[in-house]
Amino acid sequence: MIAFGGDVNLGRACGQKLLTDSNYDPLRGINRVWADADARFVNLESPLSEQRGETQSPFHALVFTGPPSGADALARANVTLVSTANNHAWDYTKRGLVETLENLERVTILHAGTGRTEDEAYRPLVLQVRGLTITLVALTHVWNLGVFSEEEARHHVAWAEDPRIDTVLRDARKHSDFVIVSYHGGEEYLAAPPTRTRKLVNHLMRLGVDAIIGHHPHVPQGIAWFGARPVLYSLGNLVFDARKDLPWTHSSFIARLRFERGMPVQVEACPYRINGYEPTALGEPDAARAFEDQLLTLSASVGGSEGGGVDAQGCFPVTPRAPVKPRATVSKLARR
Repeated sequence: MIAFGGDVNLGRACGQKLLTDSNYDPLRGINRVWADADARFVNLESPLSEQRGETQSPFHALVFTGPPSGADALARANVTLVSTANNHAWDYTKRGLVETLENLERVTILHAGTGRTEDEAYRPLVLQVRGLTITLVALTHVWNLGVFSEEEARHHVAWAEDPRIDTVLRDARKHSDFVIVSYHGGEEYLAAPPTRTRKLVNHLMRLGVDAIIGHHPHVPQGIAWFGARPVLYSLGNLVFDARKDLPWTHSSFIARLRFERGMPVQVEACPYRINGYEPTALGEPDAARAFEDQLLTLSASVGGSEGGGVDAQGCFPVTPRAPVKPRATVSKLARR
């Protein structure tokens, strides 16, 4: 089982806390819902670089970095792999990105989606999980500054529309039991994915991807299905400053995906609430059921999903919506 989490920003106030407390663990509140996972994934939304105490640019509120000790905090939380392919990968330029990779490697956290070279950026991450080969490809579909195709960053960050992606995914399909895409894209704070995202997702799924894990909107979005293959359009915030004016930036879920050779991917959602920027798993059954209702409502806009009973950890299964059977009709002859 692999547990997937959303956006993690170890800069800003969280970064300042990391600078003052070497044992700080901002993810401790969700430990019980992913402790038994074989691997734990998050989207690392901030660089991890030495900036002499700076964790947010004094010139731009949307430019931030975590300190190097952020990598140690991820390791304490038993995070095993991250995507670094996102619109903040270049916040502190190439030096910040390279330092991020060095800090992750220092604590043996695997990373995908960026690299010191283009080949490294587009190289998939291959995991061995209980005898299965699971390949993760990480991509970004959004960029902050300038036109991506004209920026130096294009040599270091994997772009979702790059023609190399098709080749990477086809090759991964030949050599893997399961292929997963970490997709950073869509529009912030929207309840449903835009057309651009849906078109790309349709294309990726036609290439044989088994599951897509989405992030960037900072709110949870619905779960769609291509047959029995799930698309989680947005896992929302995990460790991120929640906005007071937008309630759905304060809640989201850890997705637990179970893999078995020859079987469909099984999905469970484990909701949590964010206080400030720290997530805490929902322990109250009523609160978990309320989140389940909301997630199923969001899923209706992307084709629909069905839920199940909430367990002791507040988690619940999510499955494809059963096809609607046509209503039986009675012929005129039969009615006579």
